[in-house]
Amino acid sequence: MGFLSNLFGGKASADEQPAIETGRAVKASNQAAPSGTILCPVSGIAMDISEVNDPVFAGKAMGDGIAIVPSEGVLVAPISGTVEALFPTGHALAIKDEAGMGVMLHIGIDTVDMKGDGFIARIAQGDRVEAGQILVEFDREKIAAAGFEDTTMMVVTELGSDLSLAKCPAGAVARG
Repeated sequence: MGFLSNLFGGKASADEQPAIETGRAVKASNQAAPSGTILCPVSGIAMDISEVNDPVFAGKAMGDGIAIVPSEGVLVAPISGTVEALFPTGHALAIKDEAGMGVMLHIGIDTVDMKGDGFIARIAQGDRVEAGQILVEFDREKIAAAGFEDTTMMVVTELGSDLSLAKCPAGAVARG
């Protein structure tokens, strides 16, 4: 199952999930981003994606990754690449780098129902972005007032052939 089909629908079977193999590791970091490194997209408390209150993300139907309960409403690019998809509501987007690694970012659980209220996209679909660049600003209080969680998911939807996924440990993280 490809990057955009993972993003926009369809459940991947276990053998269609991105490969998690030995080799060069993809790591979360708050240092300068060497090739193959994924930066933290938002400050807050990180947890394994299997712990989120959403069965699609928790079941890794879109791919493996982490979830972060944010402490601020700023989402930055975890990798440099092209914005392959941007939901009109601003709550979800996907970036693909030149090596073919794809990352999907999703702010909140069921926040699509907010119809964009409280989300300001600072980029557009097709834009070239640099790791650490502000992508979306979101109003955490508005999300809470609407009755939604603002837990932010970062899913690796595609890995390069010589990459493996190494996730950051649970706990406090800082964007970039």
